Amino acid sequence: MIPIFIASLSSLSGKNLICAGLGLKLKKDGYNIGYFKPVGFSPVFVNDILTDKDAVFLSQALEVNEPLQSISPIIFTEDVLNRLVKGETLNIRKKTIEAFNLASSGKDIMIVRGIGRLTCGTCLGFSELDFITELDAKVIFVDKFESYIEMLDGFLYASKILKEKLLGVVFNLVPPSKLDYMKNTIRPFLKNNGIDTLGIIRKDPFLKATSIRDIMTALNGKILCCEEKADELIEHFVIGAMNLESAMQHFKKISDKAVITGGDRSDIHVAALETSTKCLILTGDFYPSASILGRAQEMNVPVIVVSTDTATTIETCEKLSDTIQLNNMSKIQRATEIMEKEIDFKTIYGKLGLLR
Repeated sequence: MIPIFIASLSSLSGKNLICAGLGLKLKKDGYNIGYFKPVGFSPVFVNDILTDKDAVFLSQALEVNEPLQSISPIIFTEDVLNRLVKGETLNIRKKTIEAFNLASSGKDIMIVRGIGRLTCGTCLGFSELDFITELDAKVIFVDKFESYIEMLDGFLYASKILKEKLLGVVFNLVPPSKLDYMKNTIRPFLKNNGIDTLGIIRKDPFLKATSIRDIMTALNGKILCCEEKADELIEHFVIGAMNLESAMQHFKKISDKAVITGGDRSDIHVAALETSTKCLILTGDFYPSASILGRAQEMNVPVIVVSTDTATTIETCEKLSDTIQLNNMSKIQRATEIMEKEIDFKTIYGKLGLLR
């Protein structure tokens, strides 16, 4: 059994993307795979069991049918933090290893989703580096494209620590304008320093799309109609703060969008509903007129009312769209397509001694 640990330099960098794409590729090629997330930070109860939301979804997507307690044994909550601060011994290492042994029984390969940096988990008494060392795991580092220096420093330091355990690195959310530079300059630099670049993944609007349900939750809003459409995905957020003619011209250019505007701007509501709008978000705790709501129902466009102002609302929505949330099967399918195209599986398989 081979554990493959997916680590990162920063949060929201694409670890779930790599876990899903790699796991489904290995399954397609005939390997029996398992999934493991040592520490969960998104608590959720499933059948009265406290577990991790992302771990639940990804284990379902990968068709891993192990007990939830063995898939994600440690759920970091305020209670856990308080117990740590008080000096209580939590036996994190023992619980983690025992759960991993259960989850990996009969598996060819285990996909292990880390928190982030190798130091993560140190406060628990069992860091990611401890896990990798004890289980003799192979590691793939992924990070989103931000600062060249921070990424290169992080990858080079990880290589120095992990040595032959590091399979390689993946650059995620790379702007199209930077692709050639990454391929022709950064990748050779890392290769000269003994690090294989396993993939350079460009930004994908669909993967960054956010469901209407997640938007409503983040804004603490109320949905007034078409709740059955709440799992539809929004790729773009547009502010409706201009005059009617400008708004109509602007809205026509953008599809798969949510229009954010004041709840008292009925003219903008009409313009939005006449174009390819997937959701109307009304700010300031203003409710639409009966005619606007009726038209939205007719067009199957959910209307959400929020108490925040327009500027705060768009800021919250943009933060949502800055992350990749693999929380539905259409995104999993797209992730698989991207991984098949952009990831160097030949190198990965070769370093692992696997047959394709």
